[in-house]
Amino acid sequence: MAEPATSKKSFFYVGIILLVLISFSYANTLNSPLNFDDHAVLQQINLAGPDYYNNFSPIQYRHLFFLSFIINQSQNGLPPVGYHMVNISFHFITALILFFLIFLTLENGTNWQGKNALGIAGLTAILFAINPLNTETVTYISGRASGMAGCFYLLALLAFVLGSLNKFSGKILIFYSAALLSFVAAILSKETSLTFPAIVILYDFCFMNNDRWIPPKSRLAFLYLPILSSLLALLIFQPSFQQMVTKWIGKMDFNYAIAQAQILGFAFKLCFFPINLIFDYDFTPNWFASGPFKWLPVLLWFSLAGVILKNFKKLPVIIPFSILWYILTISITNSFLPRADLLSERNLYLPGIGPTLLISCAYHQFFFIGKRWPLKPGLAFLALLLVIQGSLVIKRNSSYKSNITLWEDTLKKSPSDLKVLHNLSHFYLENKAHDKALVTLVKLSRSNASAFYKSFAHSNLGSIHAQNKNFKLAENEFNKAIQLDATIPLGYLNLGTYYASRGWYQKAKTTLEMARDRYKKYRWGYAMPTSLNFNLARVNFELKNFSESEKYLKQFLSDVDEPANGLLLLGKVYQQMGEVDPAIETYRKIKGPSEIQAKAANNLGILYLSMDQPEMALTEFERSLKLNPRLPDSHYNLGKLILDSNGNIESARAHLNAAFSLTKNSALKTQIKNLLSRISS
Repeated sequence: MAEPATSKKSFFYVGIILLVLISFSYANTLNSPLNFDDHAVLQQINLAGPDYYNNFSPIQYRHLFFLSFIINQSQNGLPPVGYHMVNISFHFITALILFFLIFLTLENGTNWQGKNALGIAGLTAILFAINPLNTETVTYISGRASGMAGCFYLLALLAFVLGSLNKFSGKILIFYSAALLSFVAAILSKETSLTFPAIVILYDFCFMNNDRWIPPKSRLAFLYLPILSSLLALLIFQPSFQQMVTKWIGKMDFNYAIAQAQILGFAFKLCFFPINLIFDYDFTPNWFASGPFKWLPVLLWFSLAGVILKNFKKLPVIIPFSILWYILTISITNSFLPRADLLSERNLYLPGIGPTLLISCAYHQFFFIGKRWPLKPGLAFLALLLVIQGSLVIKRNSSYKSNITLWEDTLKKSPSDLKVLHNLSHFYLENKAHDKALVTLVKLSRSNASAFYKSFAHSNLGSIHAQNKNFKLAENEFNKAIQLDATIPLGYLNLGTYYASRGWYQKAKTTLEMARDRYKKYRWGYAMPTSLNFNLARVNFELKNFSESEKYLKQFLSDVDEPANGLLLLGKVYQQMGEVDPAIETYRKIKGPSEIQAKAANNLGILYLSMDQPEMALTEFERSLKLNPRLPDSHYNLGKLILDSNGNIESARAHLNAAFSLTKNSALKTQIKNLLSRISS
């Protein structure tokens, strides 16, 4: 056994090493933006409302995961550094817990004790901390679900181990209660943590076979039964948990599980050789074994399980434990339950611990215990391994510096993945890289992609053509998008927006309403954009459907944080409806861009003129020009007011000339010419 003083120093040194390695390896991620699904997570929180996750009655899907985002948002707003710091902190704590867990396991459950236990535990934690396979969990902010679940999962197992040791038997209730709470926290972070009871049984069977552990009856009474009771309580009293289990049972697919056997082997290889990592793995039909060979991966896994069970007592206990740990912890995400993504690296965060432990034990056996190889080459090999892993982590993190770099890297490694083309084109458009977007969209539209992806491609091609003033091409592309998949609202949204820009307001109204209907009727992947309600309000305003315009504007204003443009249009609606007081009140509420405030002040001036209050009107027109000196309507209205009130002729002439030079409205130019002629005569 290790001396207590030596152990404490070693724990401290390992903690410092982990902190330095993690800080150095993940430093280049702190300014990486919110990527891909990160915005969707925040949008879901905003749509659910502030109290949806702040209360734990009822418990919601991934409750703690979403709550962590709410806390981030309340403390830091949207700058990504705060979100990354939380992810990195969870990873550091998880590595520390793993170190203590492996040490206690080897110290009390195997013949590897003292310095050997410390060495293997430290190496396992270090290799885990800078494993490139974990970058998706740590660097990708939405990967936090796996990081949080992994942290609480290992904490629950550590509490179970501590409570099961004879020397802590007096605190069994404290440790087992902590294990139970941590297990629940893991489930509320990510539902895949339901494998924890199976891991506890595996751990018990592998390591708790000597007099250092409390009797099995105590473990049964104080942990196993409470875990079973907790799961039954969740199943009985939590509708969301019932729905999840029912959904899982209904989705089980035996043929899918056969295909997953091959993917499990691929993922197992990644745990040992984490190179050429991809954000979105593309397993084409040709990749899978077919015919009689499709059963080969299944037979290999069953053979491996058979060898382990047959030789369980002969093998070093770490070998079966590590392999079965991998199989059990990955079983929910990669077995009978079909998923859109056949493999995600973040789902290997916990399973990868098994192979990492095998590597550490093998290294220690060769260089320290068996001494089959000289120590100095062994240390050099270890240093080289750590440098390579750290470098791979830093390089992998650099892919997350933007959505474009992330998906360009994915396309480079999975050139036939049509979903990648779809996502990359979206982010090209978002960053106004239209030339690059055009290339990817044309390629996607001419591919054998599903109607879903091709519909998006044609809709976005139409947007590019509209911006390039190729209006006929734009309209054709929008109509192709609608024909390919009439349930997707984006084609209708873009076509309606295009009609509105051309002044075809009735056609725009009809098409935008169809888009809105599809956003509400079909759950197809994206929330309805707030701009849709605003566009409907604007179109109805142009059609003089003022009550309809008011209805859509109120919905728009309830969904946005910066309502200036919505308030401006609402003020115009009230103004047209003859509701003077609501119009004035609405215009007065406007804060934000000076251009919008200037337009509101100009409209207020017009209202005061209609109320025969020229002095108030004069004040508002002057305020409007102070906010935006280049607003032609305010120059015109101020010049006309000065002229009508027999004010300074030269001042009126200057404002009218300014209005004439700034406006592009031919009708207004004619009115200005008439007023200037009046001044001259």
